[in-house]
Amino acid sequence: MAQQTQEIDIRLWCKRLLKNWYWFFISCFLFGVWGVYKYFSTTPQYAVDSRIMIRSGESEQGIPQMEMMQMMGLGGGKMVEDEMAILTSRDILTQVVQELDLQSEYRKKRYLRWEGQYPSRDLTVEYPTTFLDTTKRYVKIQLRARKNDYVVKVRYGRWKFSHHTVTDITQPFQTCAGQIRFTIHRPIETGNKYKILTLPMLPAVDRFAQTIQADVLKKESNVIAITTTTDMPQRAIDFMKKEIELYNLDAVIDKNLMASNTATFIEERLRLIENELSVAEAEVEQYKEDYGIVDLASEAGLYLRESAEYKKRVAEIETQLNLVKYVADYVADDTKAENLIPANLGIADGSLVALITEYNGILLNKMRVQRTAMDNNPVVGQMERQLALMRENIVTSIASVSNSLKISKQDLEKRYGNVESQRGDIPSQERKYREVARNKQLKESLYLYLYEKREENALTLASTIVPAKVIAQPQMNPTASAPRLKIIGLICLILGCGVPFAGIYLYYMFNNRLEDDSKELERKTKLPFGGALVQNHHGEHVAVRDGVNSVSAELFRSLRTNIGFMVPSAQKNPVILVTSSVNSEGKSYVATNLAISLSLLNKKVALVGLDIRKPMLAQYLGLSSEGCLTSYLSDDSYSVDDLVLHSEFSNMDILPAGIIPPNPNELLQSPRLDQLFAELRQRYDYVIIDSAPVAMVSDTFQLSRVADMTVYVCRARYTTFDLIDFLNQVHEQKRLPNIVTVLNGVNAKNIGYGYGYGYGVTTSKK
Repeated sequence: MAQQTQEIDIRLWCKRLLKNWYWFFISCFLFGVWGVYKYFSTTPQYAVDSRIMIRSGESEQGIPQMEMMQMMGLGGGKMVEDEMAILTSRDILTQVVQELDLQSEYRKKRYLRWEGQYPSRDLTVEYPTTFLDTTKRYVKIQLRARKNDYVVKVRYGRWKFSHHTVTDITQPFQTCAGQIRFTIHRPIETGNKYKILTLPMLPAVDRFAQTIQADVLKKESNVIAITTTTDMPQRAIDFMKKEIELYNLDAVIDKNLMASNTATFIEERLRLIENELSVAEAEVEQYKEDYGIVDLASEAGLYLRESAEYKKRVAEIETQLNLVKYVADYVADDTKAENLIPANLGIADGSLVALITEYNGILLNKMRVQRTAMDNNPVVGQMERQLALMRENIVTSIASVSNSLKISKQDLEKRYGNVESQRGDIPSQERKYREVARNKQLKESLYLYLYEKREENALTLASTIVPAKVIAQPQMNPTASAPRLKIIGLICLILGCGVPFAGIYLYYMFNNRLEDDSKELERKTKLPFGGALVQNHHGEHVAVRDGVNSVSAELFRSLRTNIGFMVPSAQKNPVILVTSSVNSEGKSYVATNLAISLSLLNKKVALVGLDIRKPMLAQYLGLSSEGCLTSYLSDDSYSVDDLVLHSEFSNMDILPAGIIPPNPNELLQSPRLDQLFAELRQRYDYVIIDSAPVAMVSDTFQLSRVADMTVYVCRARYTTFDLIDFLNQVHEQKRLPNIVTVLNGVNAKNIGYGYGYGYGVTTSKK
């Protein structure tokens, strides 16, 4: 069901839109004209772009302060975002505007377009010397060349205007912006028009800052894309080139400034450290002189070797002493007097060893002689005396050698003690020496480092590496980005269809009246629909006549047929009540022509005027007497025959209301009304009642007791939706019998194909 309702709504809107097709045609035509004007009046816009690559770390190469900060973990390379901020900074852009003289913009009228003139132009405006530096307001100049003079319009800021007619614009003349003059570069022809816009420096810079865009080409790339869209591509190309040039120049100046400051710092530090290094070297020299140190490490080794040597020699002397003592003990032992004295023990004294050897030789001879000689052999005696003497000599020699060894040992021990004493002072001397040497070494290292950095800084000053490398020169896209004919055409089509659609939509959204469409009345009431009637443009009250085939007549015949089907079949000689919600909806017009249409079927019809508060039926029909129906209801002396007036139609009689009574509502409740309609049912085939509007007075509800059917008249573009709601309430409350709706005042074109094709839209001339 929802889908069906939606389909009906779509059809309804399609019908509404088709009915107003001419608005779409007019709108599309007007927007099409606007689009053509827009296309030919808009100066073509072209995209200009460039690509530059930021060399990572180039701007900081060779700068000692930055390297030292990086060594301490306090610095890093520049970010590309920072470089973009510098590239598009106001200082850089201000220099570009100044060097390219872009505070003033020149345009020349060519057909419908104002084309920019750059780099060459037909003329140049000249202001006072300090005007461009001090002005706070813009200047707009319009110049039009005529045959014998020039028309110059000047606007200075928002409030100052001046108009001038100048014969020679190359001569200074006074304006609201001060004294100006023009310099002519090319001949100016009659009819040429120019526009010149001069901005203060800050707005001019901001204007370019808004149009020039810089962005990273990729997320983790060092490539910056510079783009803009302009109608003067050469100006944009020059602007980008100058911008990149000034950016690099600014970076080089900053680098050189830092390098110069660094050089000054290094020179100062070198002079200071050179003095400190001289003092440190003097301290080392003095320390060596004080302690007799040539090479502390070598001397420490020498002391160590001497100490070991003395210690070794003392050990050797002690060994000799022990050997000598052993020999002395051996010689002193009387029991071993006949034994050989050991001579090969390693005693170093040669004389003692020789003496012992000689002793042993004599002893061996004695022993050999004794084996062959007698005890009293004189040779043996002589040998014994000789051995005793030699033994004494040996004892004496041993004592001498022992004393000599002891003296040598004491000397060596003394020397060993001196060496050990000197070797013990070495750590203290070494510690003090290291302090002095460390200070000297530190000064020397710092001096060498700064000396090296001075040379590197000199190379940095001599280098010309710039931070921004141009990888794509500024160039123009040959295809214009605007105006685009397809886009303008699409916009015109959308606006051409959208504006009337929006207007129609808003109209129907806020419209509180019935449309010129019977379907809407059927949807909003859900009541039987009797038919639609065309608007009466000729003002004639009677639209139905014998032999007339106008649209109105045919529609009333259709209404007559529909009502014939809707009248209750059991009811003979029906009474049909014709009413409406308010005045001017055409109820009297419908009642009259419906009665005439029924009478043309050779049916006897009575048209009763019961709108007794505002009786107009007799006036509409041109009757001389207004009738006496109200008199009949209030006076029993009147009969039905006194009420009936014969009309020009043979089968139709009219009962006009008569004079306006003081109590119309009470009068309609009179039993005489019931008697009247009982009599009329007997005399006529149809009784048509023209009653009062039900939304204004309650008189018509009193007639529901005598009526069999109600024809409720609504009027297109007049009856409001509130009155339709009132009609639905009347129907729900059953205050009127068998309501049938009729839509009056419909445009003849909306009635349908049949009537328009068969009969046209003519009306009766009678």
